[in-house]
Amino acid sequence: MPQSLEATETASAYLERVRAICPPVKDAASRIEEARRLPPDIVELLRTAGMFSVAVPRAWGGLELDPISICEAIELLAAADGSAAWCAMIGCDTGFASAHLEDSCGREVWTDPLHASVFVANPTGVATVAEGGYSVTGRWTFASGSTHAPVYALGCLTMTDSGPRMATETVPEVRMVVLPASQAEVIDTWTTTGLRGSGSHDVAVSDAFIPEGHTFVMAPSAVKREGPLWRYVMLFATKLAPVALGITRAAIDDVVTMAATKRSLGDRASIQDQQWLQLAIARAEIAYGQARAFYYESLRAVWDELLAGGMPARESQARLYAAQIGAVERCVEVVAAMYKAAGSAALYAPAALDRRLRDVHTIYQHTACSPNWLAEMGQVFLGAHPNMSMLIR
Repeated sequence: MPQSLEATETASAYLERVRAICPPVKDAASRIEEARRLPPDIVELLRTAGMFSVAVPRAWGGLELDPISICEAIELLAAADGSAAWCAMIGCDTGFASAHLEDSCGREVWTDPLHASVFVANPTGVATVAEGGYSVTGRWTFASGSTHAPVYALGCLTMTDSGPRMATETVPEVRMVVLPASQAEVIDTWTTTGLRGSGSHDVAVSDAFIPEGHTFVMAPSAVKREGPLWRYVMLFATKLAPVALGITRAAIDDVVTMAATKRSLGDRASIQDQQWLQLAIARAEIAYGQARAFYYESLRAVWDELLAGGMPARESQARLYAAQIGAVERCVEVVAAMYKAAGSAALYAPAALDRRLRDVHTIYQHTACSPNWLAEMGQVFLGAHPNMSMLIR
């Protein structure tokens, strides 16, 4: 039987446990980056804190917390290390993905649901219909956590004898296949600028048989688990912002700490007494605070609608996506400003600010921050949104 966390634990107790692991994670930041993966001891810290099981139902031994607490914990960890927080953010998709499977099938795959999962929705694999399931072949990029997660959920196009199965007349079906990591190969590709420690390598599968019950299509009608946390199938895609926000909070704090001892070249005046830095810090706090407030306000609005028993309105969904993209955009700007404010001290690779700058820029490259997504939110605000969309349901 899988190990269980205390089912009656409160969100505040969980957040305190995450705070407690932040110092050792921060101390390991250079080691994480050099390894290009989370070392086993850091994975274990995240697992025992419950960071991979926050969306797992209590009936399975998970925490089943609200999305605000889930995101606040990711943000806390991101201030310690961006790669660790990114892995926690992806790894906790165990609870969201398993909601699409029948309970018995989900338990077959996730034999210990307190561990991380890999989740890659981009359908770069092919699931060919076979008796009782699918034969799966493909290669997927950006498989974050691939070096420590025991279960992968991977996107595929469904292939039949007559061609690709279609979701609509023009859109092919995207089917997620869930398999143990042992059925896949990790291909070492993750040599990157930022989030170097996330182990986001490519993974490949060749002619693996996946039972029908271990696959799903991401649609509201396909959700098998009752409860507000799993009703809105795209909720899992709205937790990138906390990683960027945590990195940004730490970048501001880095400069404030540095300013207490750093002096200007020449007159040796304390830089914390100089107006240029005072303005830079004030503007950083404004931009960070506004971005964070809008994001959590929008997330709480969506959660309130889910708690009321329905689906969030299109406008609420669009506001949350827009708030997430806006938060990441502001974070990129603020971290860059803090990097500049730190002067030559920020240039050296082991410096935390250097890593934070690279990490936040890497997050901004994610497809969830693309102009196309933001433009779709604008369509909703203008009342011109199409009926069929992966994002807005």
